[in-house]
Amino acid sequence: MAEQKQTSGKFGRAWRTFTREFLIPIGLALVFIQFVIQAFKIPSASMEDSLQIGDFLLGLKFVYGSPIPFTHERLPALSQPKPGDVFIFHYPGDPDYPEGKPERYKFIANLFLFGNLYWDKSPGSGENNLVWYAPKDFIKRCVAQSGQTLVVSDKTVFIDDKEYVLPRKGKYREDRGYDAIRDSLKFRLPVPGETVDIDTLSLTHAAWIRSLAIQENPNSKVEMRLDLWRDSVMDDDYILPYINGDASNSNHQAALYYLGVPLSRRTSGTVEYWHAENVPFRRIQDLARTGFIHMADLIPPQYRNQGGRREEQNEYYMGNYLDLIAQNVRDQGIAVGGHYRLRPSLVIDGKVSSKYTVQKPCYFMMGDNRDNSSDSRYWGLLSRNNVKAKAYIIYFSFQNEDNSFTFSNPLSWLTIPAKIRWTRLGKLID
Repeated sequence: MAEQKQTSGKFGRAWRTFTREFLIPIGLALVFIQFVIQAFKIPSASMEDSLQIGDFLLGLKFVYGSPIPFTHERLPALSQPKPGDVFIFHYPGDPDYPEGKPERYKFIANLFLFGNLYWDKSPGSGENNLVWYAPKDFIKRCVAQSGQTLVVSDKTVFIDDKEYVLPRKGKYREDRGYDAIRDSLKFRLPVPGETVDIDTLSLTHAAWIRSLAIQENPNSKVEMRLDLWRDSVMDDDYILPYINGDASNSNHQAALYYLGVPLSRRTSGTVEYWHAENVPFRRIQDLARTGFIHMADLIPPQYRNQGGRREEQNEYYMGNYLDLIAQNVRDQGIAVGGHYRLRPSLVIDGKVSSKYTVQKPCYFMMGDNRDNSSDSRYWGLLSRNNVKAKAYIIYFSFQNEDNSFTFSNPLSWLTIPAKIRWTRLGKLID
């Protein structure tokens, strides 16, 4: 009996030690990570020279409202995001749910720093019901918010007619000329409660509103619908005599290929382009409905980059592609008679509407390295729902762009002191 008590006492002491030394610290760390901070590594040059490739930074979650586990809700925020802030956010082109299908996947739990857990209602053969999924995070600077009008004119940014000066350590790449995609833009950011008439927008901007609707309705299926109208009559059975696309733009080729449209490569002078004939407009509707999610989903496997990397700028390109088709429709209207136009609308959980009422504040994000940044100029508006943390401090910085340091090469370990950017450690982010 005494021996049994002694064994039980040893086990109790061991358990208390294990709890005190391991379980409690790990639990406190997880709580801290969930509610207080987010670690982030800078993977690209889009924020140079404010932030550099290899910078490791901490973002403060509680400033903008910490996420509540097992829900899509947040705790009250200490302050709201504003122009000039640098913050970490869930990239709008990445859906909250796997494959962008909330009707198939049920949200179960937030796994702290390990992503989210979902229940697959209809798994394929050999697949599990439990699915782990970690959406992609970005970091950019906010330059405009709801209610403000943003204009980009020849590299200069204006907010409500006042020039928005490039951040102190921001820069341009001077080795390129004028780029209409980045350097010419005008858009007013809607305010919460405002109803946007999608039918009055360009197709690119309509795609931005669809992206905003996806962010604001994470549990719904959001699609875009395009209808072709001739004068005042819907004419979705119309056959487009031709569609031309820049041969250098693989997005046009991939989208047409996906739609099953026969393509031919043609040359006019020194310009090459893809030419398609006899395209039924209902095929274009298919593109609008299934597009605006991930360009890689539209590209046949043989044309994808290794690993099927998602095209971060797809929102712009898909909208721009549809704008090309809209121009083609107008051209054909002149040729065949009648006034043709494309009318976009949103389909949310099966309900069709040409109007959308904005629910939360939204923001326009740009990289400090203006000419080398995939930002709102491509994928559109960022919803308050997707904001995660305010960038705060650089806790480590390691320069290894030449990949000369590798863990598999012990000799390269000797270069570690020289590769650490010592002057950046502890640097606050402004």
